[in-house]
Amino acid sequence: MASNPERGIYQRGNAFVVDITVKGRRAVEQCPTYAMALIRRDELRAQLRREAEALPAAGSSVAHNCWSLGKALLVSSEVRWAGTRNGDKAITHAAEACQFFGKATPLDAITTEKIDIYYAHLRSKSNGPATINRKGMALSALFTDALKRGGCSRKPAFPRQVETPKRIRYLSDAEEQRIFQLLAQWDEPVVAQALTVLLDTGMRVGELMALRIGDVDLKAQIISIWENKGDLPRSVPMTSRVLSIVGDRCITSKGTVFHDLERSHLEYVWSKLRAAMDLNDDDRFVLHALRSTCATRLLQRGVSMYLVQKVLGHADIKITERYAHLADQQLVDAIQSLEPRADEKNSPGSGAA
Repeated sequence: MASNPERGIYQRGNAFVVDITVKGRRAVEQCPTYAMALIRRDELRAQLRREAEALPAAGSSVAHNCWSLGKALLVSSEVRWAGTRNGDKAITHAAEACQFFGKATPLDAITTEKIDIYYAHLRSKSNGPATINRKGMALSALFTDALKRGGCSRKPAFPRQVETPKRIRYLSDAEEQRIFQLLAQWDEPVVAQALTVLLDTGMRVGELMALRIGDVDLKAQIISIWENKGDLPRSVPMTSRVLSIVGDRCITSKGTVFHDLERSHLEYVWSKLRAAMDLNDDDRFVLHALRSTCATRLLQRGVSMYLVQKVLGHADIKITERYAHLADQQLVDAIQSLEPRADEKNSPGSGAA
């Protein structure tokens, strides 16, 4: 491919360099193919235009001490997210916003209208409402931290996207039986033990992998989960089969209860199960379905919503309520309570002829 400077792309060895300038702002980037360079050139042009438009004009109300997005990201990364369990993900989300608006863009130059444009951009990349909300929260955090430190004069609104509830996937008794049959055939006893514990405790996979021997009280038959997604420590009672599995492992294990199981292997075996059970097209048949199965079975067997929330460690009861409609028998029993008793069928107003 010959050099093509007027397009802003030229060849260097086996790679192609994008080199463009828009309104005095320059971007240079190397791509492995000419096709990718064409795409990247257009993306960079749009980005440079956005950055130029976001810069405050002479006489604007943007304060001289207003932070740039890049500085806000550095500050929040240190004061808010450093050392936190989900900090890396939040930083990634905030960095994506910085890439869209430009790190040099002043915070005060970003309005709610520009947030709307950013959200439209995320939707064009097939980001769903829940993902957009999480990315918006990360960007919002930059403004919150900057506002507290005099780094900006205001905070734009971040319109919350309506999240459509996803279908809850839980295992049927037949599916559970088939899973353990296959694991026995494949000689995967450790995976079988891990899945059993997940089913009977409702723990998240990450919580299981981090479970330490010191978190298990065999006498009280309680598992204590200290670090979790919602930062809400909780205690989970053990069923007899979980007590047997965990009890034996506490004798032989060192450090973590499932020290001999890598998460990557657990996920690999689960992918084999999906294929063997002809469920590759079921995108909800994931390891998290075991947690949903635990919640669903508890509700179907009459356990209160409040107790299910405590067992699963949901920060908000609304999360637990997503499972409520699956407690079919309770609904049937509730409607059956409206049926007239035998001694009422012939009473006045019963509708009897």
